[in-house]
Amino acid sequence: MEEKSGATFWDHLDVLRFALLRSVVLITVLSVTAFCFKEFVFDGIILAPAKNDFFVFRFFEFISQKFGFEDFNLDIQPVKIINTKLSAQLFIHLSASFYLGFIAAVPYILGEIWFFLKPALYKNEQKLTIKALIFMTVLFYLGVLTSYFLIFPLSVNFLANYQVTSGVENLIDLDSYIDTLTSLTLSLGVVFEIPVLSYFLSKIGILSYKFMKNHRKHAFVLVLLAAAIITPGTDIFTMLLTAMPLQLIYELSVRIVKKNE
Repeated sequence: MEEKSGATFWDHLDVLRFALLRSVVLITVLSVTAFCFKEFVFDGIILAPAKNDFFVFRFFEFISQKFGFEDFNLDIQPVKIINTKLSAQLFIHLSASFYLGFIAAVPYILGEIWFFLKPALYKNEQKLTIKALIFMTVLFYLGVLTSYFLIFPLSVNFLANYQVTSGVENLIDLDSYIDTLTSLTLSLGVVFEIPVLSYFLSKIGILSYKFMKNHRKHAFVLVLLAAAIITPGTDIFTMLLTAMPLQLIYELSVRIVKKNE
């Protein structure tokens, strides 16, 4: 390992402290910026999946009309979102701004991790680490986008308009809407890092292609369990919708481990 000459444990701790401080400052700046653009953030981003003119819904409508696939016609209905607590909108505004700030700052945070680890790595390890961090960034945003553009809007459309009887109207609480959006989005962003974890586990001999191939059925059960944990509600629709990309991520991990052996 390459160490900085004369660097002590406290020196490394000091470097880590300033790296964390810089990350916190950037998250704060980005969060304040998001907070200042309230209308764009909520109308253009957060509440957009609840509108019937959302990109995903228009795409399915286009497919339905272009190719005559009636199954793609989702029959989108407007979602009515209400607020039932006096201070909820203020705190939701604050928390949503923080989440957006954190998501936007992920590449910088991973970059700080890279610069912290770099002095303790060999040249070949540095190249491997920077590739892994770039791949982690791509996978994180892929998970976020999968949740935002696919899983969440389809779940909202299904659940918000599902009725046991026409006499019971659905009025979705803003707090419930935001909780579902943030938990799904952040969870998918983290879960999509599994291929990177699988790669490093295979590198140190803990995970093998043969093991992953022979335990596909067990992995599918674990995927369903993970989807049930990630999904805030108890509905089977959202769980299965979440399970599909998770299973694809597992298959990607299998291929990565196979290629690494």
